[in-house]
Amino acid sequence: MSLGDLVKPFIMKSFVLFLFISMVTSGLLPLTGFAQSLAINTDGATAHTSAMLDIKSSTKGMLIPRTSTTSRLAITTPAMGLILYDTTTNSFWYYDAITWKEIAAGNTAWNLTGNAGTDPSINYLGTTDDQPLRLRLNDLWAGELNHINLNYFIGDSTGSNNTTGMKNTGFGSKALYTNTFGTWNTAMGSEALYANDNGSYNSGFGFSSLYSNTSGTENTGIGVQALSFNTTGSYNTATGVNALYLHKYGNNNTANGAYALFYDTSGIYNTAIGSFALLNNRTGYYNSAVGYQALSNNRTGNYNCALGYSALYNAKSGFNIAVGALALYYDTSGSSINTAVGYASQYNSRNGTNNTSLGTSTLYYNTSGFNNTAIGYYALNSNLSNNNTAIGAGALAANTTSSDNLAVGSGALFNNTGGFNTGVGNISLVNLINGTRNIALGYGSGNATGSPNVINTISIGNEGILNAANNQAFFGNLSTLWNGGNKTWSTYSDARMKNNIKEDVKGLDFITRLRPVTYYRSIHAITKITGNKEMDDFQGKYDVEKIKETGFLAQDVEQAAKAAGYDFSGITVPQNSHQLYTLSYELFVVPLVKAVQELSEQAKAQQKLTEQLQQQNEILLKRLEKLEKKN
Repeated sequence: MSLGDLVKPFIMKSFVLFLFISMVTSGLLPLTGFAQSLAINTDGATAHTSAMLDIKSSTKGMLIPRTSTTSRLAITTPAMGLILYDTTTNSFWYYDAITWKEIAAGNTAWNLTGNAGTDPSINYLGTTDDQPLRLRLNDLWAGELNHINLNYFIGDSTGSNNTTGMKNTGFGSKALYTNTFGTWNTAMGSEALYANDNGSYNSGFGFSSLYSNTSGTENTGIGVQALSFNTTGSYNTATGVNALYLHKYGNNNTANGAYALFYDTSGIYNTAIGSFALLNNRTGYYNSAVGYQALSNNRTGNYNCALGYSALYNAKSGFNIAVGALALYYDTSGSSINTAVGYASQYNSRNGTNNTSLGTSTLYYNTSGFNNTAIGYYALNSNLSNNNTAIGAGALAANTTSSDNLAVGSGALFNNTGGFNTGVGNISLVNLINGTRNIALGYGSGNATGSPNVINTISIGNEGILNAANNQAFFGNLSTLWNGGNKTWSTYSDARMKNNIKEDVKGLDFITRLRPVTYYRSIHAITKITGNKEMDDFQGKYDVEKIKETGFLAQDVEQAAKAAGYDFSGITVPQNSHQLYTLSYELFVVPLVKAVQELSEQAKAQQKLTEQLQQQNEILLKRLEKLEKKN
């Protein structure tokens, strides 16, 4: 029904009498009257029983008084319901006992069943005076559009208590309900920012988002019940259903994901991105969690950083960094400085400290070990001990309870379970198992399968060969043509460090039994005897086999020493069939010196005997001379 329809009864009642008198007295229409109904027409029909006045005409209309706006306003004490046509405004006007009201012209009125042919520049719903537009439903507050203080509210009770607050926007049932003088707030959703009183610059989107906020400022809650319990906390951002749900006082927190920072109450400077990230955090601060369930069980721990699915899932303390799905997953009470980067890195850590791991499954089984560093896929995977460093895929992968190992290179010390070993180079000391205090430098250095438990060896560049016995050093590989330097090798020989000194070195008896020979080396024969895998070919690998060498056969030296009854330290006899004899050629100097000394003594004795014979000869000659003179 239009406004024109509402005022038609007033129009009819006001001028019916005037029309009736004029038309009847002029003889233009016959008059027929029945009881209280009046008909005006040309066919003599009676008035309709429901009508007070029934006017019919197919060729003429009805004309009412016309006047200008000036004349209309000059009418003295107009009667309520007085109606006329204003020629200045070209519209109908009526008097409502207080003021003149314009009757909207024809199709420009807004209809309840819809409108057509509208022009947005002139057709609108609203006011033309400087007053707020208030909405009601069932005669109850349903919103207000206020251009004076720039507040715009739509919803039952939304913004209904606002007094001096400005530039607020509320949409939804009871949004910004309690706000009195808070400014620059935006609430979209039922009960969003419900309790806000004087908080400003807040944005709540979703049912009950920022519901309890009273004076907190510059908070953003997006999602059902996001930041629902926040009261005075400021500078918080929550995106997702129940994100920062129980948060009350803390500032500068960011939660993005369903239930992110759900239980947090007063934490500060936390960042949670992902569903259930930092779910159980209560008062912890300066934590960052990115990924589903990242840092989910942290409560009071601080300065943690977790990036990846369930990273630092069980952490309850602080100063940990986990980057990668399931990294530091079980860590609960590690109190300081664990860094895990890679899928399942430090997965089983419970209370380990000062560990650093980079790579998938690094330090995977470590529970309480400390001061370990693992870099590379699977490095220190099984470690349970301390002070180990592994750099390279699979480095120290099998180590469990041994400590103080250093492995640098892919597969270095892979099978090792002993301690205090150093392997630098890919697959260096890879076959060592329980050995300790060994050093290997170079690709594949120190890797014989027959000696897995050696102790205190040094292997530099001996690819494919592990020292055959404990307390040995090996430099170079089977193709090495020369060892040396600017100075000779020196050995400790201080008399003060020696005891049980005896002069029982064999000289000529040993030396004269030796068999000097020439020979050529065979690399294939060496690898066959030792059982090692022969190293890949490279330029110059077999050059050593082309050199005619001079020396001894170790087995000959062994037999010579036995025959002479000499315990010669210059020969090393293998302990099994896969080990090689070795000779220390510099130690041959000692029996040679002894042999020279023995020859010298023999020469002196010979000289003395010669001198004695000469004396005897001289005596005999003198006697002969005397005999000749007598004769």
